[in-house]
Amino acid sequence: MFGELEAVLESEVRSLGQPKAALLAFGVAVMAYNVLSVVKAAVEVGQEEEAAKRGWQVSTFYIATEVKATYSGMMTAVEPQEWSGQGEESAEQLSEVLLELAKQVKLSTLRKHPRAAKKKVKKGYVSAEEARKHVATARVLKGEKP
Repeated sequence: MFGELEAVLESEVRSLGQPKAALLAFGVAVMAYNVLSVVKAAVEVGQEEEAAKRGWQVSTFYIATEVKATYSGMMTAVEPQEWSGQGEESAEQLSEVLLELAKQVKLSTLRKHPRAAKKKVKKGYVSAEEARKHVATARVLKGEKP
């Protein structure tokens, strides 16, 4: 979990030399990871049929990237008073809203892109005698045969 958390959220702040500041930054990263996990779970449930049909998995990285890209635009476009009523819903109401929103997500933008296995390359055979053979560079430059 820690490796995925650090990589996706870029929670390691190299300039924080103070242990308390680093601990605070890590705590914020853990909270953000929990939020991303809830969003990921909602998308997985909301898009369950399509994901199963195509064999796709939801990527935490792409969710984090989408949130990062959309956040500043949302804060600019939506007035602060529109956000004032948020957070007063019960857990059940919030889960219903999340599932409704998750059903509208374009799954192809949030799917994992697993890397295919590397193709094995046959290595050519070279005899030990040939591998140990040495020719002086000066002789090669003069055009002499070894």
